[in-house]
Parts: sequence; structure tokens; C-alpha cells
Amino acid sequence: MNIEENDLSPVFKLILHKTYYQSGFFNITVDFNRYIGNHQEIIKLQLGNSGKVLKGRIDRRANKNGTPRIHGGSDLRNWFQSIYNIGDTIEIYILSPVSLKIGNKS
Repeated sequence: MNIEENDLSPVFKLILHKTYYQSGFFNITVDFNRYIGNHQEIIKLQLGNSGKVLKGRIDRRANKNGTPRIHGGSDLRNWFQSIYNIGDTIEIYILSPVSLKIGNKS
């Protein structure tokens, strides 16, 4: 399954901090909070242009301000570590409240 971004997809830049890199999750910023689904919803995560899609989970209780944390688990962590470095900037395309494309690398 390949999810495509378009000109209307909101995009934000994620800095791949050490915690994200080592743990397989990332936080959505306040400015993009409104585009993401509800607590505990399943979210599809397309990994770059590889076509690989993971099922993740939205957590709106991890951050005190209620902004979502996206959990992708060990598969997301392993993908981050296979092509990115700590401190890299990754574009996150918000395709729907429960569907993201992470980066453009394979």
C-alpha cells in the first residue's frame, strides 16, 4: 500500500532527537495538533518512499499539553536508525488524522 502526499497535505519538520531515534516514537508539535486523530487511535505510518506501512498508535496523554505522541515501536526505531542520524530533520506529511508519511527516503 502506498500513501501519497499532495499539495494540500500539511507538512511539518521533525528534528530526530536522540529519544525519538532510540525509542521509535515522536511528538507532533502544537501547530499541527489539530490535524491528528484521537487518543489511542491506530495511525498508519508510511516509511518514506519505501511503500512500507506500519500501524502505530496515537497517545494524547504522554505530553502534558495533550499534543499527540505517535508510537511506531521497534519497526519505526529500526527504520530511523537504518537511514537517519540523530539531529536530522525529517518531513512529516499529514495525509489524514490517522495517516502519516514520514520522510522521503527509502
